[in-house]
Amino acid sequence: METAYSILHNHLTLPYWLSLLIVFIATLAIWRVVEKRQMVAGRTCGNEKKWTHSLLISLFVTYIFFILLITLIARTPADTRHIKLVPFWSWYEVIVNGDRGLAVEIGLNVVLFLPVGILSRLQGVKISRMAIFSLCLSLFIEVMQYFTCRGLMEWDDVFGNTCGAVIGYWCYGYVMRISRREKN
Repeated sequence: METAYSILHNHLTLPYWLSLLIVFIATLAIWRVVEKRQMVAGRTCGNEKKWTHSLLISLFVTYIFFILLITLIARTPADTRHIKLVPFWSWYEVIVNGDRGLAVEIGLNVVLFLPVGILSRLQGVKISRMAIFSLCLSLFIEVMQYFTCRGLMEWDDVFGNTCGAVIGYWCYGYVMRISRREKN
């Protein structure tokens, strides 16, 4: 199985990075057009706030595209489908058998979704909606990995990804509370 590191290091070439840039710019442009139409319709807010919101939406969409790049698009298809439906099998291997490679994979699954939680918090999304979105996105990725033969379909990744998003959401809130206390 390819690891996220090997995919980032070996497979994400210039065309992939350019596609990320194009997705970001296109999303930003589309969102700005939507906001201008809302302004014409009479629903306005401060210009700085609109730009911040547009930027956050663009970063969010681009990051979701990045996740899909490293989990699906840039992966080399295998000859067969792989599925492991035993919950927490990788955690068992790490704890009981000391499998460091799987420990790194579990950590990478958590870290991969941290920005989803942070960007959701920045946009004012409720934690329950963000957790459901992260769960659905991760399930989508796992199912697509199975059908496209581009990875192992497993519950452990869904759990790790969703936990990562929740941790990112909480961490951002914690950092903001600390920074507010230091200002006062």
